[in-house]
This record gives sequence, C-alpha cells and structure tokens, in this order.
Amino acid sequence: MNYLKLVLPLILVLSNLLIGCHQPQSKPSTISDDSLAKMPNIVFILADDWSYPHASIYGDQTIKTPNFDWLANQGVLFNNAYTAAPSCTPSRAAILTGRYPHSLNEGAHLWSTLPISFANYAVLLEKAGYDVVFQEKGWGPGNYEKGGYQHNPAGREIKNFDHFLEHQDLNKPFFLWYGSRDPHRPYQSGLGAKVMDTSTVKLPEFYPNNTTLKNDMLDYYYEVQRLDYDISKILFRLKRRGILDNTLIIVTSDNGMPFPRAKANLYDLGTKVPLAIYWGNQIQNGLKTNDFVNLIDLAPTFLDVAGLPIPESMHGKSLLPLLQGKTNTHRNRVFLDKERHAFAREDNKSYPMRAIRDHQYLLIHNLIPNNWPAGNPIAFNPTKGFIDIDGSPSKDYMILNETLDADHQEFYQLSTNKRPEFELYDIKADPYQTKNLAQLPQYSKLLQSYKDDLLLWRKDTKDPTLEYPTYFESFEYFGKPHFRILEQSKQKN
Repeated sequence: MNYLKLVLPLILVLSNLLIGCHQPQSKPSTISDDSLAKMPNIVFILADDWSYPHASIYGDQTIKTPNFDWLANQGVLFNNAYTAAPSCTPSRAAILTGRYPHSLNEGAHLWSTLPISFANYAVLLEKAGYDVVFQEKGWGPGNYEKGGYQHNPAGREIKNFDHFLEHQDLNKPFFLWYGSRDPHRPYQSGLGAKVMDTSTVKLPEFYPNNTTLKNDMLDYYYEVQRLDYDISKILFRLKRRGILDNTLIIVTSDNGMPFPRAKANLYDLGTKVPLAIYWGNQIQNGLKTNDFVNLIDLAPTFLDVAGLPIPESMHGKSLLPLLQGKTNTHRNRVFLDKERHAFAREDNKSYPMRAIRDHQYLLIHNLIPNNWPAGNPIAFNPTKGFIDIDGSPSKDYMILNETLDADHQEFYQLSTNKRPEFELYDIKADPYQTKNLAQLPQYSKLLQSYKDDLLLWRKDTKDPTLEYPTYFESFEYFGKPHFRILEQSKQKN
C-alpha cells in the first residue's frame, strides 16, 4: 500500500503528460499576407480579483464603470460568466489552454508551472502570424521555465501599448493580453471613501454591517474604477489608430474579489465574474445574455475569430455563434475547480473542490473535508492564519471580532470553519449560498442527481483525484511557503 501511494502520483503525472503531448495541436495552414491583414486584432483585458456584479451596468449603485458599460452596451454583456478556478494561476492557465485546471497537472495550482505540452491559443495564434503580446500581468504567478516555455505563456511582454501600436505593422494582426493588477490587494486605505459614498455600499448579507468592512469594499471599488480608466485609455488608442472596429475586445476577471468567503472559494463571490465582449458590427449590439459561460470558452473563441481550427484537446467551446446570433444558447450550467491556492497548510496540503452551478442550484464537493478550507488557523498569531484569505482590514476585523455577536460569529464561521463533504445551495432562495441543503431528506434525490452529473464530468475530463485525492499535493510550490515560515517563526520565539 505504501508503495502504491508513492508511485501512483508519478504514474498519473506521466499519463497526463502523454495525453497532453498527443493532443492535436491544430497546425494552422499557411496564411497569405493579404488574408493576414484582414484578420481581426484581439484585445483581452483581464482584471485581477474582480467579482460580479461590481459594475454599474450590473446595477451596483456605488461603483461607476462607464467604459466597461460602453463595451457591454455596444456589444454583448454576460450575466452568468464563471472562471474555471477561483485562483490566479490556474484560472489563467485554463484561459490559455481552454481546459479545466484539474486536467493541467501542475497548472491546477497557484504559484505553479504550465506544461508546454498542452495546446495554448497564444502559441497557435503566433504560429498563424499574429503578434501575440502581453502587458502587466500575464500567466502566473509561477515558474513558466519549468513548464518548458521560453517566455510567459501569454505571449511576448511589452511595457507600453501606445509604443507597441506606433511600431506595429498594420498588415499584421495583433493579440494583446492586458493583465491589469487591479483590484488585487494591497489597497491604499481610505481612497475609496474619498470619492464614493459609504452609505450606498451593499455588503454580502452574511457580512456584519460595519464601517471597516464598507471602507475596505470602497477601496476595492476604487481599484475597479481605476481598471475602468485603463479600459478608456486602450479604447482611445485603438480609435486613434483607426482599428477599433476591427478589434475584438473582451473584458473579464481571473477570479472573484479578495475578501473572506470569496476568492479561493467556489461560491459565486469567488467564481462569478463580469464579462463584456465588443467587436464593432461583427457581433450583436446590446445583447444581454443569461447563458452560462466558463472562461475556458475564451481560447476556442479567440481561435474561431481568427479563423483557426480549435484543438480537440480543449474543453471549452467558442462563443462566436452566440455573439453573432447564429444560436441563442451556449451553456445551461458550468463546472468549477479548485486545488491548492496559497501554501496555507502544513506539508503543502490542498483543499480540492469540484462544483456544478446552474440557474437553480450550486453543488460543491469538498474532496478532503478534514482539511481547513481557508488554510490552517495559527493560534499564536490569529490574523496571520487562514492564509487562503488575503490579508486585509476585512479579514482582521472578522478574526478580532469573532465573538462580538451572532452576526460576527456567522461571518467568521462561514469564512473559516471546516465544511461537510457536500454543499447544496438554492441560488434563487439563497443568493449568497449560506444555507446548506445537502443534509435535508427532501433534497436527497436532487442531491444525488447533481452528484451523478458532477461525477460524470470528472470522469469525462479524466480528473486524477478520482483515483488519488491528494494527487496535486505532490507538485512543487514556487511561491513563499507562508504557513511554514510562520511556524518556523513560532519555534524560534
């Protein structure tokens, strides 16, 4: 038995690498210079930690996002867009490859690597003649060299989009990944309250109605508005260059907001993200759709728009038929993933989760419920524990005021306590997913139906954790092992 535990992860790694290496790579046909000049430019604007519905077009009364709103009004706005994983690195890997994170080996983790064996739309577009570049934050954080890449998997890095456009060959299309670092923490405290009204902030219903939390939310909003200003600068440059109408523009986020029970969780605050797509008159204008989108659908969309074949290895499917009105349906549900986020537990332990979300219900399967979902608590330094929750005034307030009253206890417990193996939520009755129905007898048949669908998806996508639940714990973590550092500090003192 001990021998099997040692060799099984290696067998699965080799097996998945072979699968990746033998996936069809869709070698593009030679494209003439004339055809290349007519191919659309693509601008992909990716926020860092931005949750739905925090944009004015979604009805938020506090925040102002006029440029995101303009793109949505002139193009297509999605009300049910979801990241494949609520964590930076795996989300970005899934976007690049069009594959669920659990099918990417090391790519399923934060601070990991991405094996070059998996088809990557950036590589395919570059082979077809696109100038593929990124600015600010591309794939990551992680170590792309370990995966076999010579540069960031998102493309060639540039420092200034304006300079890039001035020197860009007009006869060659480009793909820009603009990876904003907003609204990722840390925030400069108090900036939001200077320009927005604290009294209008609507907190999640399980957050205590407290000024500290509201001000922290306003600082997050401030950075979302800064992202929106960056969108305006990109639009201005495209228009000045005369290429706006021939540019597909997609704006979304890698995962949800950096607050308790949001980022690094499979609840909507961690996985549901804004999404707007613009392409002049090439797509429907002013469409607002409730169809589900997983961000793994972006890679096939980029390739489809460029007229390139979509590799069979990609799990996502192109949005182009929906954008162009050739169909009015895309997905009626999404499947979601989460493996290790930060180094938040001893011995590099993960908190793997799988989920299915449709219009009515969310089912979450916590594969190892004995582990701490937000990371281990640290008794000698409480606010430094639960490392999967980003350090913030909201986190500190939650921990230091846990025993204040029932509302504060609920906030703390929902964000940090261990969870049962299965969680089932009625989205319409319980939009913030706080009332678990999985143990109620009247939901047993429904629960089983969703469990069956989730299991079938895991089998279809060859989820390694079906055979070995701790499979992903064998992969290296390239960031700072925060939990280990804190424990070592405790021993020294």
